[in-house]
Amino acid sequence: MSDIKAAPQAETTVTDHRARDREAARIDPLGVFGLLILLAIWQALTAVLPPSSLPTPWAALIRIKQDFITAEELSFYGLPNTGLLGSMIYTATNVVIAVALGSVAGALAGLVTARFAMIRALLDPIMMTMGTIPILVLAPFFLIWFGVKRITAVLLVAIYVAVILYIFAQRAADNLDPIYEESALTLGASPRRIVRDILIPGTVPQILGGVRIALGGAWGLEAIAELLGAQYGIGKIVQVLAGATDVEGIFAALIVLGLVAVIFDGLAAFAIARVAGWSLAARPGGG
Repeated sequence: MSDIKAAPQAETTVTDHRARDREAARIDPLGVFGLLILLAIWQALTAVLPPSSLPTPWAALIRIKQDFITAEELSFYGLPNTGLLGSMIYTATNVVIAVALGSVAGALAGLVTARFAMIRALLDPIMMTMGTIPILVLAPFFLIWFGVKRITAVLLVAIYVAVILYIFAQRAADNLDPIYEESALTLGASPRRIVRDILIPGTVPQILGGVRIALGGAWGLEAIAELLGAQYGIGKIVQVLAGATDVEGIFAALIVLGLVAVIFDGLAAFAIARVAGWSLAARPGGG
């Protein structure tokens, strides 16, 4: 009898996963239409602005094709013999590392402070202060302390991500209906069991939403950190080309950065759709 009941339930679970996958993979027509409008406005502006100030979208795409693998002109500016692809891989690696470190640190701190008032009283002022200080204000100090190294940009982005995830995790834990933990305690569940079976599943969807928001801002912050002081990366390319007033090359680099950011955002949305079913808060009657 239990097998008969489990079969429809498993089929329903598979169907729900497939529905979430289709929803995550769906292309928003309004988003595509907005992109076309942006391209039309860009093309229209090139009719009144000189190419030295604003290249055409087609010219920027041609430049991406020319500089994607190798860009010989970059070597004249002191950059290594690489192209947009190599620089983008460097930038993307930094972002992934920083987001991973910042997400883990911020989420753990947020969950802990949501359940321990004393730790919350100690950490809240620090995290709130970090959240109100523009992260770029810390950049000169990080450059002095760590030098022009990869770790400088990674730490800057990681701090930014940690502050966001701290807030999201803490609020997710605060918003979790206490009836679940109270029921578990009544049934004799241990604190470890409550964390594993209630707190984490109930807060992960909101935490992943915070990761997606932090990821979106991390790309620009990483590029700016590289622009302020780095030897590689898309930000370094923008800095060098800006000094040479190579507007076409700058637009090519920014388009590549934007496209990669959109791809990663789509992957993050897909991951959130896959794990949203964990949420106890989203399924009040779920077990």
